[in-house]
Amino acid sequence: MATIDDVAKLAGVSIATVSRVFNNSPLVSEKARQKVLKAAEELGYKPSMPARSLAMKKTNTIGLIVPDISNPYYAEVVRGIEDVCNIYKYNITLCNADNKREKEFQYIEMLKNRWVDGIIFHCDYFSEEHYKVFKNDNIKVVLAGRTTKLDVPYVGIDNFKAAYDAVNYLISLGHKRIGIIHGPLGDMKETIDSVDRLRGYKQALIDNGLPIYEGFIKEANFKYKSAYNAAKEMLKEKIKPTAIFAISDIMAMGVINAVFDSGLSCPEDISVMGFDNIDLSEATRPSLTTVSQPMYEIGAVAARMLIKMLNGENIDEYQTILEHKIVVRNSCISRKD
Repeated sequence: MATIDDVAKLAGVSIATVSRVFNNSPLVSEKARQKVLKAAEELGYKPSMPARSLAMKKTNTIGLIVPDISNPYYAEVVRGIEDVCNIYKYNITLCNADNKREKEFQYIEMLKNRWVDGIIFHCDYFSEEHYKVFKNDNIKVVLAGRTTKLDVPYVGIDNFKAAYDAVNYLISLGHKRIGIIHGPLGDMKETIDSVDRLRGYKQALIDNGLPIYEGFIKEANFKYKSAYNAAKEMLKEKIKPTAIFAISDIMAMGVINAVFDSGLSCPEDISVMGFDNIDLSEATRPSLTTVSQPMYEIGAVAARMLIKMLNGENIDEYQTILEHKIVVRNSCISRKD
């Protein structure tokens, strides 16, 4: 197998000149370039791609950090990212942080050491600490599915408005006692979807003159079992809700089973609304009324934004908010009392 030394000898140039030719350096004359290319062709020499990547400080690889790849929501977002990266010839290194903040920082460090060109970050929190790491290490990053007040490009939905619309829909059906299963709130100083969705829930009740019952507000961790347990606790209240809004479809499925296991029925006794519109939401019994967010588009837009940044292009919308909508199925019905 021919080496770079062999090419240099046959072309009558230095090894440095051969390296410059294959790294597209402008510091090589056209005559020398042609001699190197001809020698390489005769010898069947092909430059090492890892070596070229390191020399050019470009690997055409994007890092992606998500909190829980087992959640179908993230699988759909990843599909959008992957499809766009395939078009632009970028590879993806996928990191599953297991909802653990220490793993997020470990993955950021690992991706930096692997010379990824940039990172798409789609975890529940994006804090000042995250921001400082990316900024100090000059790592290009785009937030997917999250919004922030920090100076970072992002793509997502208006989580406050989405939750507000969901609760207003339940109120339009006549529900006055509405519970919520929300996600972890962190320290409430960080802009995360759980915080915004809880705010939207409360504001909808306030604007409609309905009371906020603390017993109807329960926290879960976006997992089925956690939401199931939270709903069981809520249903032990002396006054029970007539509807429960879970801020993810996976949690809503846990709520539906908690309703049945509490000797009640859905939607006759308690309506249940989810959030995301994953494929499984249509397969549940009853099928799940939910807030649909454009998961695939969130991933695709985030990938396009990051690739534009990597290519030195201007981003049309530094902060991109996509549309949500209410998908009406069978898990919510009208209530008169």
